[in-house]
Amino acid sequence: MSSSESPSGFGVVLFRSVQGALGAERLLVAAGVAHKLIAVPRHLSSSCGFCVRFAWGDRERIERLLPGDRLGVEGIVGL
Repeated sequence: MSSSESPSGFGVVLFRSVQGALGAERLLVAAGVAHKLIAVPRHLSSSCGFCVRFAWGDRERIERLLPGDRLGVEGIVGL
């Protein structure tokens, strides 16, 4: 799958810590980006038990809004 595709139309942002996931949620709420904080799907691995699910069409906006180094972003994956 290329980085421009997502079979389900959704993606997730994976984090190293719960604090990073919660910080990302605050930033996305403030920016008005639709998202949902969910448990990390079983087929993905992460140090944190939570991830942020979003519409794949918002991927570029998500990448701009979330400072990976500060929030501990491990990656952005299409589902």
